[in-house]
Amino acid sequence: MRTRVKICGLRQPEEILMAAELGVDAIGFVIYPKSKRYVSLAQAIELKKHIPAFMNLIVLMVNPSAHEVEEVINHLQPDAIQFHGDETAEFCQQFDFPYWRAVRVGSPELDTTEKLFTYLKQFTSAQAFLFDTYTPHYGGSGVGFDLSILEPLKEYLSPYKMVIAGGIKKDNVDLYKGNYYAIDLSSGVEQSPGVKSLAMMREFMEKMY
Repeated sequence: MRTRVKICGLRQPEEILMAAELGVDAIGFVIYPKSKRYVSLAQAIELKKHIPAFMNLIVLMVNPSAHEVEEVINHLQPDAIQFHGDETAEFCQQFDFPYWRAVRVGSPELDTTEKLFTYLKQFTSAQAFLFDTYTPHYGGSGVGFDLSILEPLKEYLSPYKMVIAGGIKKDNVDLYKGNYYAIDLSSGVEQSPGVKSLAMMREFMEKMY
């Protein structure tokens, strides 16, 4: 299996073009004001003009209002919304639009395989589940989690719905390459929080493929 790669939190045109050159499958914009990787909707609309064909755009949002989601869908038209907060299944499904459900592995509510099973079953319409390490600040910590907690889920979930995030970088890429359909990284290719390194992006993708 070829493991697909999404790089999240891009904020500059040159980062998008480098991702395209390196064969990155998808990129993410973070429309969440408390994130160091935040871009406004207006900025995202301008950045989207640099995305070439065959590259998907996923927009990360955290506990947005329905109006904010509708604005993103109508004006930015991403390939999917990644709900990364505490959004309910009813909230995610109401837009009749492709969405990813972030799963914050290790939170008090999601610290066992059984709890994960129960949680996932609520989101039957999710295009993908992004398994990330729990932090109080909704991701971006650069910390991984014990992947063994996901093994029993493979009997329930299609492998094409599993996206792994959390602490992924070139030094541990062999844990994921060929073992999962897709991975998502951000801090693993940053020179400082919120600032991507084109050199680190290249090093990662060379190690990946």
